[in-house]
Amino acid sequence: KGIEKGIEKGIEKGIEKGIEKAKVELVLNAYQNDLNIQLIAKIANMTEEMVTKILDRLKSNDKKQ
Repeated sequence: KGIEKGIEKGIEKGIEKGIEKAKVELVLNAYQNDLNIQLIAKIANMTEEMVTKILDRLKSNDKKQ
């Protein structure tokens, strides 16, 4: 049972990471297509603050490369 629970938790974490990555890609794609932050937040079911943080993080990653 312990192994099964560990596998289940691993799968759940993988799914959560996949959803998070998809949302980040959605935010970036929408922003690159000139959608405003308010609309992106509504579409992605996020706060405007979360969208801004994602975009800021992506911009700072671009500067590092």
